[in-house]
Amino acid sequence: MDGKLYDGVTAHPHDVRVKAADGRIELSQATGWSDSVEGNLLKRMDAPAGTLRLGRTDISGWRLMLPAEAEGELAGLLGRHERYGRWIDRFGLVPALAVGAAITASVVAIGYIAPHWIAPHVPMSWERNVGTAIVGDFGTIRCRDAKGQKALEDLVERVAPGATRGPGAIKVAALNVPIFNAAALPGGYIVVFKPAITETDSDALAGVLAHEIAHVRRRHVTEAMIREFGIGALIRLFAGGVGANAEQIVALSYTRDNEAQADSDAIAMLKRAGISPKPTAALFDRLSKLDVKAPGFSSEFLQSHPLSDKRARKFAASFDPLASYSPALSRDDQDALFDVCRGSKASLTTF
Repeated sequence: MDGKLYDGVTAHPHDVRVKAADGRIELSQATGWSDSVEGNLLKRMDAPAGTLRLGRTDISGWRLMLPAEAEGELAGLLGRHERYGRWIDRFGLVPALAVGAAITASVVAIGYIAPHWIAPHVPMSWERNVGTAIVGDFGTIRCRDAKGQKALEDLVERVAPGATRGPGAIKVAALNVPIFNAAALPGGYIVVFKPAITETDSDALAGVLAHEIAHVRRRHVTEAMIREFGIGALIRLFAGGVGANAEQIVALSYTRDNEAQADSDAIAMLKRAGISPKPTAALFDRLSKLDVKAPGFSSEFLQSHPLSDKRARKFAASFDPLASYSPALSRDDQDALFDVCRGSKASLTTF
């Protein structure tokens, strides 16, 4: 068969005769020149339609152009034509795509499930160090009125008796930040922003706190950190690199399953405490109808606690008309809690 050879030395092509023999191709010209190339040195290269282009693995720029019909004659020498890659060509494109899709789905599933497996094994002492550092960074925006702080802790105790005592105690703090939000932090810390105290009644706040307590107890905080930061970043965080990550941690978001679990636990806590779930349902319903982009009241809470009418209805449906409910706090404690941030400096610089 006839072909054109670019030898990688000169720029113009040479007309050659090509013949396959004994695991190699033999090249010759009418002038008497000849050469042979072992088949294992040859490789197919991209070429226009109707053309077979071969290169050599040992000589850069060497090209042999042959008619496409030469493919059949050289098949035994060149092996099977690889269009996509060896294993894809071996099994076929469609099966390869199916395998790739299965692998991708598995990786995504592991990425989703793995944090749930890992979180319970992270030492609480590590988390406590991170939470302590974050709360310490709040400085003057942390509300420190003694009576108000006690009322806030009493509210936690009302929905979760014993929660504020012992080695795994939940520590709650109010922040004088003019955004409606509440968040669980690493190590059992919970922070409540001022509007969540002053723009709700204590029964609704009890539901919010119960929800955050559930996140703490089920290790959802650690799970969310693993999911959003990754193991490497989490280890650096536990090693003391809180700094700029504080804002991200306060704004951690949870999976739908996490939120559903926390809702169910919160409803159970309210029931045991004898606190009506209706105010919490009304609060969630009101928040779910507000635009997440709206400033101040709803935006931060909706970003970290995606709400829906369904979630509000879940709390409302737990109301028992035959049950005897009582206020979450006494009037005096409600007043003290309302004034917890008196004298503290409000700030929007961090959140």
